[in-house]
Amino acid sequence: MSTSTHTSTPTRSTASTTGGQDKLTALHEQISDGVAALVDSEGWRAMLDTAAKFHSYSLGNLLLIGAQAPQATRVAGFRTWQSLGRQVRKGERGIAILAPCTYRPTAADRAEPAGQAGQEPATTCSGGVVPDAGGGQQVRGFRVVHVFALHQTEGAPLPDVAPALLVGQAPAGLWDALEGQVLGHGYTVHRGDTGRANGWTDPISRTVRVSSDVDDAQAVKTLLHELAHIEAGHVADLPTYATCRGRCEVEAESVAYVVATAQGMDASGYSFAYVAGWAGGDLSVVRQAADTVTQTARRILTLLGAAAAAGQESTQPDGARAV
Repeated sequence: MSTSTHTSTPTRSTASTTGGQDKLTALHEQISDGVAALVDSEGWRAMLDTAAKFHSYSLGNLLLIGAQAPQATRVAGFRTWQSLGRQVRKGERGIAILAPCTYRPTAADRAEPAGQAGQEPATTCSGGVVPDAGGGQQVRGFRVVHVFALHQTEGAPLPDVAPALLVGQAPAGLWDALEGQVLGHGYTVHRGDTGRANGWTDPISRTVRVSSDVDDAQAVKTLLHELAHIEAGHVADLPTYATCRGRCEVEAESVAYVVATAQGMDASGYSFAYVAGWAGGDLSVVRQAADTVTQTARRILTLLGAAAAAGQESTQPDGARAV
């Protein structure tokens, strides 16, 4: 793959040359290979580790980053690194990922009969994070862009915001933030006796109960697991959960692993059932499960980020806030 140090100017076509189409095909094949590797428990865990570091990226791009730069801890585009006071070292090879090209159709575009030639709508090709093509925007196709890992750059050090946690300790405020998300789904949260389990969710009484006999870190991990069940829609369809319990439990535990890892918690105690056991060798089922995990974890982490930002804003003196 050719060395890249910047993203080229978007063009009308997502693959206007044979070479561009070949690159797209090669990346799609790499994603397919990555999905095939997920049937192995270690391959599944590797995907989750990548998702914990780059939760805003799509599953396909997570697999591409993991395949090309498994040691990467942070990635960004050439210009983004410059804005952070760092430069990509000369000769470094970019990590190829897929960026959607979106456009906002005009009223004339929507009224034009299918197949009728017209003026090409304005198209925007974004790099790095795959955005939600909402707000009336539509995805026209994809193109290859390049990002670079932190270890491929040099310059000003980046702050490490991960807290140092003691054994059995959870990040400050994490329980409250997760409880707020559970309450937002119309459930109540209680600590108490949960029998042999660390926790459970009752969709009938809309109650989440977490054992009072576990330490703070385990309580947070359990609440994460139960929130994942709710956020992923498992408890909304109990007959489906009963028939696909193995997959649902792996999805919930995987979401908890991604979020806990992203929050700096020790996730070494997590284990995952042999993926091929519940997938039955069907790679489409594996990919659907991986999509559910990454999308659910992304929603939870996005809300946690918003809650943390709101908390910091509320603790600042009025005069210190941005205007």
